[in-house]
Amino acid sequence: MTAVAQDAASRRFEEIAGDAARAVGSFRPVGEASLDAAASNLRSALLPLDALLGRSKSGADWRTYLDWPALQAQAASGQAADPKVLRDLEKKLGSPEMGLDMPQFVRVRKAVTKYAEVADVARGNGAQQFSDRLDKLSSALLTASASGQAEALAPVAPILDRLVESGQAPGVVAAVRGANSHPNIHLEVAEALLAPAVNRPIDQVQPVDDVVLGTRIRGTGHTTGNVRLDFVPSGEKAVFDIVLGATNISHTRGTQGPVTVNSRGVTAIDARRRIFLDEHNVSSSPVEASADTDSTVTGLGINARFGKRLIRRIASKKIAESKAQAEAVAEGKARDRIRAQFGEQTEPAIGQMRDQFRQKVRGPLQAQGLYPESFHMHTTDSHLRIVARKSLASQLAAFSSPPPAAAGNLITAQIHESAVNNVLEEKLGGKIVTQDDVARIAKEQNLKMPDSLGSDPDAEQKTWAITFAKYRPVTVAADQGRVKVTVRGDKFVSGERSFPGMDIAAVYAVGQGPKGPVLVREGNVQISPPGFKSGDRKLTMAETSLRRILQKRFDKVFKDAIEIEPLPLQGELASVGPLPMNQLESRKDGWLVAGWRKGPAGGGVPTEVVLSERFVDSAADTGKAMFRRVAARVAERIDTAAE
Repeated sequence: MTAVAQDAASRRFEEIAGDAARAVGSFRPVGEASLDAAASNLRSALLPLDALLGRSKSGADWRTYLDWPALQAQAASGQAADPKVLRDLEKKLGSPEMGLDMPQFVRVRKAVTKYAEVADVARGNGAQQFSDRLDKLSSALLTASASGQAEALAPVAPILDRLVESGQAPGVVAAVRGANSHPNIHLEVAEALLAPAVNRPIDQVQPVDDVVLGTRIRGTGHTTGNVRLDFVPSGEKAVFDIVLGATNISHTRGTQGPVTVNSRGVTAIDARRRIFLDEHNVSSSPVEASADTDSTVTGLGINARFGKRLIRRIASKKIAESKAQAEAVAEGKARDRIRAQFGEQTEPAIGQMRDQFRQKVRGPLQAQGLYPESFHMHTTDSHLRIVARKSLASQLAAFSSPPPAAAGNLITAQIHESAVNNVLEEKLGGKIVTQDDVARIAKEQNLKMPDSLGSDPDAEQKTWAITFAKYRPVTVAADQGRVKVTVRGDKFVSGERSFPGMDIAAVYAVGQGPKGPVLVREGNVQISPPGFKSGDRKLTMAETSLRRILQKRFDKVFKDAIEIEPLPLQGELASVGPLPMNQLESRKDGWLVAGWRKGPAGGGVPTEVVLSERFVDSAADTGKAMFRRVAARVAERIDTAAE
């Protein structure tokens, strides 16, 4: 982040902090109409849940757990709502019980939370609560302004949620979210990485058998050239051409009557198929083709007993007169033939690419709830770029632009910590993860269960379970040259014993090893109760026991040093890989940058002239390999937090 950009972000945070401080006097008391509206919203939310429980075998048990009579009573209370009862109901609905993440339950939970906020304002000390929230918000913004650290904004999102639910300070809420709505995912792939999967030399000899201006032409044609991938600059979507550039040299003989003509033809061939890729689909335009022919007579034979000179003179004259027309006809036929053949060759690859994008990219990400809220692709003459933002309406994204990519990168990933943290909160917040869950996932993905996640009866490491914190369950916090990973558990289970919540954190420095970037752990793994500050109090016996158990496990999880292995590529891209890491940076405004360059062994170019779905398969396989590699590291370093 440049000094100018950082100053702009700091000034904006200061401005909003001032707006928040001045907004204290804008508190709006809640009237009877607001309570009635909140109650009506809850009644509407209860209808689909009531229908679900009515047809479920466990419906009666769910009604008992949720205290259904109390829910119905509050939904009917309106102006007589009881904030304490609503908060108790909110707690039940927000517990990690399996099934409460179904849409029907979630809708009721959100309605209860909003109702509780409105009731708190109406029945409790709403003005003071509003003032306290704005003070905390202003303080967090000023801290972020002074430090430039994204982590300073950690308290902000929950405060904004409470303000929205209580209907207070909408202008301040919009300003904060607007300042933190920059894209938090940037991916860049060089044309030089993908080109070897498409680029091919052409060297073909084919027979010629055609009719031009009524004359049968036979002979051979030798075509040489190449097929190549060409990125097309476009700010609207990703655009690239598959281009055929070749020259055909033919030697033919044509006979009409007593005259036989030997010719040499040189045809310059150009064909291209334009492919468009955006966040929705893969499409293409028709093949554009051109052919430019220049022919030369290399011999003229006359098969006649008399008048050979006259026939030769007449034939030579006619050949000269019809040369332009004959070349035009030949060019047209060549153009039509190239257009049809190139279309047939490229269509399967385009169809496969379209299916791969839907089935292996967009579809799975949407099914898993990982598809970004905004997603845009575009191309320069040398790079494919993806710019995305992963943040729900209640989450913050980036407040700055990413650092630049290093020269020579074939792949660059610029990921803001908010993208990682938002996904982890969405997937793990409030969830219970057990050792059996991790073992099952490892088996399904054909991965080895990490030793640090297994049981060791001889070392106080029994089967485990973790209940993740609802807010920020696992976070990555970037600093200048450092990365901190924190796991927050509300509850831990080891064997038959249950323990209270703990925060587990490890700090890594970004360094340079003999083979490339390396992460080196600084000090011991930090384990403490939530909000614990050294010197405030002593740990209880239960906390000390849990810390000892977790210390043994997480000392193995968070290794002393993590060497970054080269990135393997698959399929037709394997000739370019593996790619050693060329860049690894972390910045205090939350940005993490990783870049991979071409390795010393990469660069072989296949000689086979084939353009088919293999390009698509190789690209998809490489993408899956990258994803699995990242996912495995996350699973090994983060899911282990559940141990």
